[in-house]
Amino acid sequence: MRLLLSHPEVEGVRGYSSTHAGEAWGSVHPPLSHLEEGSFEEFDVSSAARGADVIFLALPHGKSQELAPEIERCDPSVVVDLAADFRISDPKLYEQYYGPHMCFESVAGYLYGLADVESYGLRNATRIAAPGCFATATLLGLYPLVKAGLLAKTPVCIGLTGSSGSGAALKPTTHHPRRSNNLYGYCATGHRHEAEIADRLRHWSSTGAQECTLLPHSAPLVRGIHATLSAEMVEPCLDPLALFRDAYAGRPFVKILAQPPQLSAVVATNFAHIHAVVRRGGRELVIYVVIDNLVKGAAGQAVQAMNLALGLEETSGLEFSGVSPC
Repeated sequence: MRLLLSHPEVEGVRGYSSTHAGEAWGSVHPPLSHLEEGSFEEFDVSSAARGADVIFLALPHGKSQELAPEIERCDPSVVVDLAADFRISDPKLYEQYYGPHMCFESVAGYLYGLADVESYGLRNATRIAAPGCFATATLLGLYPLVKAGLLAKTPVCIGLTGSSGSGAALKPTTHHPRRSNNLYGYCATGHRHEAEIADRLRHWSSTGAQECTLLPHSAPLVRGIHATLSAEMVEPCLDPLALFRDAYAGRPFVKILAQPPQLSAVVATNFAHIHAVVRRGGRELVIYVVIDNLVKGAAGQAVQAMNLALGLEETSGLEFSGVSPC
């Protein structure tokens, strides 16, 4: 909502909530107090979808597929789903990580909205599945290698994330006294974002590595993801920065740096900062990727995808800088 309410090409924003109906946006989210008068409306998918140009679904995983038939009856021009319901094209892979799907036949109608890779392939899209935050960081690090046919064995990604990735509800793992000054791993046997990473790697290439081991960690941060990837090459890659710059040439939100990126530089922005360095004579690549999990890893990328789908300037409403060092 913060991004849409300040977007120069967007008007008529409405917000629906099952828990905050009747409450002013600014009372629920104080940073919105200065933007525009408005209140959350009672959650009603038909009311939201009917007559709207764009619908954003920011719902728990599994809920979007429940509402899909009713949404389609209202036929909104563009639907952007921020949950995992329509991200994965392989039904077995989806069920392995998420369980049964209520309407898997609808998945084929959704384009995977990794905007910095799909780019103008999203032009005129009507249904978009926005990627997950860990998946966004990991795939941005792996795409140049897959594109060049260099990715050999299964890569490994060690990802550190802030507490905001777990949602607004209080949990023991997000409670500040436990999270602050602490660091620990979780989901060592398999994180659900591995499913969409594998699905996308298989979509990009029928050879080479077709999955990635994701080792997530909870970091003493509120927002942001720092991903460190180790990838073995089919053949030596002696100039990885040139490889990455070529892969992301013209992509406005991906910045290739000559040194390892700092997470604070991208917090609250739609930018991804990437650095890559070789080891073992170029046979192994170490890639660093930093993004904001709530903007580039969620809402910002969803708005970027909307811009592309509607033929707007891709950067419209998204070129704001971060707030480092404070």
